[in-house]
Amino acid sequence: MSSKPTRRAGEVSPEVAKQIDENLKHLYMKDASEEIPASLMQLLDALRAKDAAAKPGEK
Repeated sequence: MSSKPTRRAGEVSPEVAKQIDENLKHLYMKDASEEIPASLMQLLDALRAKDAAAKPGEK
């Protein structure tokens, strides 16, 4: 038996989510000399909050 928590379809581990964030920022910064737009950051924050609300007690 595995001691890893069971994930729902489409879920990724926090480590994978962090790597995705870093890769997206790297790709964006490679093509633009400006910071990530506030609207995109708000969208990412909203998605993270929605995901956190769906998984109470997890970090």
